[in-house]
Amino acid sequence: MTRPNWTELWKLPLLALWLLLVLCEDLLWEPLGRLMAWFGRWAPIARIEAAIGRLPPYAAMLLFIIPWAVILPVKLMALWLIADGRPGSGILLFVAGEGFGMAFLARLYALCRPALYRLAWFVRLEGLVKRWTAWAHQQIDRIPLWHRLKAAVRLLRDRLHRLLSHWRARLAVLR
Repeated sequence: MTRPNWTELWKLPLLALWLLLVLCEDLLWEPLGRLMAWFGRWAPIARIEAAIGRLPPYAAMLLFIIPWAVILPVKLMALWLIADGRPGSGILLFVAGEGFGMAFLARLYALCRPALYRLAWFVRLEGLVKRWTAWAHQQIDRIPLWHRLKAAVRLLRDRLHRLLSHWRARLAVLR
């Protein structure tokens, strides 16, 4: 009887988690960042973003605590809802909170990146994360289901874009 290889067993959940993170980043990071940039055109938000852009590197880094601090109570509330027998509401709140957190983080990263790039260790760390992400993409690209999922998401996005364009054109006529 062979003993299980524990080293290999614990790698599987970590690989699955990393692939899930890459999937979320791949599908949501850029669109959510653009959405938050759109909100940044509003004058009060634009002033805050300009101030963030002027921060020194370590002050900019401290700002990354904000998304975590904002989303933590939302996650705790979601867990409470699930524990209270309302799993649908809890899961919905958790997903919405994660989406908002990712959008906030994507925009914050875009604003702080120039300051953070003045730190050599940050540039090296980002390079390491990019290499890991590229590796994860290679692993995901080997999965046929991934290609079907990406095609379905592209189709959904194209349909949504056409629908929004249609309604924008109809609203423009009414003006």
